[in-house]
Amino acid sequence: MSVPKRSRKRLLSWSVLGVGIAVVLVLRLGSGFSGCATFSIERAEVENRFRAKGLNPPEFVNAPLGEGSLHFASVGDRETAIVFVHGSPGSWSAFMRYLMDEDLIRLGRVISVDRPGFGESLPKRAEPSLKEQSHQIFEALSENGVNGNAVLIGHSLGGPVIARMAADYPDFVKGLVLVAPSMDPDLEKRRWFNYVAKVPFVKWGLSRAWVNSNDEIFPHKKELEELADLLPGITASTIVIQGMEDDLVPPANADYVERIMTGVISMDVQRIDGLNHFVPWSRPDLIKEAIVKLVAEETGK
Repeated sequence: MSVPKRSRKRLLSWSVLGVGIAVVLVLRLGSGFSGCATFSIERAEVENRFRAKGLNPPEFVNAPLGEGSLHFASVGDRETAIVFVHGSPGSWSAFMRYLMDEDLIRLGRVISVDRPGFGESLPKRAEPSLKEQSHQIFEALSENGVNGNAVLIGHSLGGPVIARMAADYPDFVKGLVLVAPSMDPDLEKRRWFNYVAKVPFVKWGLSRAWVNSNDEIFPHKKELEELADLLPGITASTIVIQGMEDDLVPPANADYVERIMTGVISMDVQRIDGLNHFVPWSRPDLIKEAIVKLVAEETGK
């Protein structure tokens, strides 16, 4: 029995609507879209959490950059800088626990940025260019007391951002911690919900963070292809932390980094069985150990 043409169209329309609603729910719940489901929280809540641990709240900086600004949170005043760069989407608060870690504060000035297009950084649109993100973060930190000796930690899409910084500003970056980094252009795949999220009525239902995340995912493969030419020239000591049960960023990205970053002073690739993509929250000890190792290498302590 054939379905009337009008009924088929109606069924198709309802199917598209259903898929769109499902995508909005998936993305709003932060379930496995692209790597970081931690968003901005109220400033009062931040202060409460720090004071509950007997710590002063972080300093919040909005560094002017042309027509916009780059926002970051900062704790401590050491010469060495420990800088966290979140994935997509995300905000500085993805790494708030590290800004409350007294061991890290004793090692350096601990900073977490809002990447361009996220959190309180302006303008509010996505910035897909890794080169431009690298430049904006470098300029903002340089203008606010970070003069090199920086150890950078990047999770997911934050990984290629800090790698680009190491390539563009070699005197500024002394060490890299690449956490589940999305680096290999051949492994960069768009998922079905990336395409659905481009549909106008679906896009309308998403937050700015999710829209910008999707907008930077589409050109990411091309950005990684451009970055690939620069990776062999990076000299900063590098530690890669990759969960072998990562369903969002294929574990083979760690193999790619090890294979292509041939110019680094030292390379340590940690492949952790049973670990998924969300390393910063499930295994902060691994990240902390990596930072301690790189700071010691830089300072000789």
